Amino acid sequence: MLVTKPVAELCALLIDELYGELPSRIFATLLSKGKSTLPQLALHTSMTPRQLRHGLAVLQQHNLLFYHLDPGAEFASYEANGEHAYNLVRIGKILDMIDSSFGAPAKDVIQNLLLSGQTRIADLVAAYQEKIEQANRTTALMGGNGEVESEPNGVNGDSRPAKKGGPLVKSTAHLNSIICRLVEAELIDVVHAKTFESPTDILKVVEKEVMDRYFPTGVKGNKAKVELQQRIAEGLRKVRGESKSLKRKLEQNGSAAKRRKLLAGLSGMTNGVHDEDMDPALDPKQVIRINYEKCLVELRNRRLVQFASDMLSETTAYVYGVLLKLLTKDLPRCRPDSVMDVEEDEDEDQRKGPGFVTTEQILDNLKTSVDLSLGIGKAEMKHISLSAAETIRQYPPEKKPKIEEAEVEGEASEDEEEEDEGAGEEPEHDADYKAPMANGTNGVNGTNGAKVKFDDSAGSKEQRMDRPTQLRQHLLLLTESTQRFVRHCGPNEWTVDFPPLMNALREVELDSVIERTSGRQGLRLVRILRAKGKLDEKALPNVALMRKSELQQKMLEMQTAGFVDVQEVPRDVKADVKKSFFLWFCDVDRTLDRLLDTSYKTMVHCIQVLEALRQKERDVLETTKRTDVRGREKDTMRKEYYERYSRFLECERRLFAQVARVDDLVSVLRDF
Repeated sequence: MLVTKPVAELCALLIDELYGELPSRIFATLLSKGKSTLPQLALHTSMTPRQLRHGLAVLQQHNLLFYHLDPGAEFASYEANGEHAYNLVRIGKILDMIDSSFGAPAKDVIQNLLLSGQTRIADLVAAYQEKIEQANRTTALMGGNGEVESEPNGVNGDSRPAKKGGPLVKSTAHLNSIICRLVEAELIDVVHAKTFESPTDILKVVEKEVMDRYFPTGVKGNKAKVELQQRIAEGLRKVRGESKSLKRKLEQNGSAAKRRKLLAGLSGMTNGVHDEDMDPALDPKQVIRINYEKCLVELRNRRLVQFASDMLSETTAYVYGVLLKLLTKDLPRCRPDSVMDVEEDEDEDQRKGPGFVTTEQILDNLKTSVDLSLGIGKAEMKHISLSAAETIRQYPPEKKPKIEEAEVEGEASEDEEEEDEGAGEEPEHDADYKAPMANGTNGVNGTNGAKVKFDDSAGSKEQRMDRPTQLRQHLLLLTESTQRFVRHCGPNEWTVDFPPLMNALREVELDSVIERTSGRQGLRLVRILRAKGKLDEKALPNVALMRKSELQQKMLEMQTAGFVDVQEVPRDVKADVKKSFFLWFCDVDRTLDRLLDTSYKTMVHCIQVLEALRQKERDVLETTKRTDVRGREKDTMRKEYYERYSRFLECERRLFAQVARVDDLVSVLRDF
């Protein structure tokens, strides 16, 4: 992760917000000075060794720190983990994702892991056992009715209204079952010796081991270089696989996993209570932590489902969510690693993409309560080209050079791409296309050709469609959409090409920002430049159908905002402004980088404003920390003090909501 100045400031503020000033100062120093030892940190921070050890322990406990000890060295070197530090801003989204996917008890376990950092299973079990016994004693004192005013609903004592059933985790067996399910989903990893080393140090160690073992005389020839890269990738995968040791141990108990899936299919979603006895007892000495990389995969799935819901329909988006869940079940991270995920051969099997799922697998995982007939337009069969709808694209779309993309329109590139992928099928498609489709029907809304109806009176055949056929209609909608949510890669086989899909999502986010900043007119001009490439300022008014004065004003406005830029091209050797061409263009990559940097600064500003508000309302906040006031602010505080406290809570809620919204944009631009 590239740590710029705004990112470093944001990470330091997040650590200060959650863990205090001491770890934040140490982390900021590591980001600015780079890898440092304990004496170097003492010199840069003016702290005592005891203070440094306390701060480093907190950072290491929450996996915000890397350290490496060279053989024979007196002191270990420490390095900041900026990627995990930024993930602190996503704690709320991760908890919301866990709650919707695994239930409230799993959310409670993940919340305590996020607060405690890496934890031994024995310590987690002991903490929950104490809370369960306390809840049982309270229930016994209340006469067994379970009506308690307030019960701490977590290990760390975050007080929330408790349900009548007591704590969310009922027993240690229930906790064991929850941890097993989260480990199987790869949301929880095992901590091992290499966990605390940075990827750069691990790569150096693996390279040295490979060179000493397989290439003692050196690397000679291209074939040996390829073998070296493959050996290094294999070694890195072996190191990463150590964190999945607990998952492999659970997978050996295949009968329990199959029974758990059967129960989950029968009940819709298992809550970890009915299958407690099926899971093996975990090693109490095992240390576990949150796997942020897998959490990002799940968050990306949720974002893509929302994208599909905005573009198509809620029912189609639900089908898409089930497909993504099955497809990314074994996907460890959003973006492939350039060294670890190196391909051995670019054969057909590896060009097919991240895998595929079948129609039967999707149908088996759909809830029976979902009505698949919703969100499907019903058109007459004579207006539908079955051969075009059932086109199988075996390989993902290849990336075109930017020069070629600028020379042709977007639709032309898509047509050329389809010709390359299925040249033998094109004549058949042309023969099957009907006249209404050729007159401008876009295949989705049918506004210019065949009329698409959404009522149940469209025809008797469409009303009698069975559930598998309805499912295929939703999958074909996802396949034929402009965004290419799904690719039909084989008979009843479906996959997702994430790189082009995420590029489409980034383009949508960029267009949204441009529209809010420069209006619809500015967005139209940017799209023209994106499609045509560089255009002369004299030719641009004719293409955009705008007056020259209005066009120049709008282009200067967007140039100031960083969305477009101009290039001066002299006609001869002597640079003369009057005899030069001025070409307007849109550099998408540079615009996205600038937008990402602005997003970091916005988040920093929000947290700084919150800190200023806390200083302003310090007297009120100190009053709310008193034990006789906490939880009863409205009854114990004076009216004017309580109104100030309420306004502060509202401002705090809005600022955190703004940070979360900006993080959605950062996730799309950088992580997904």
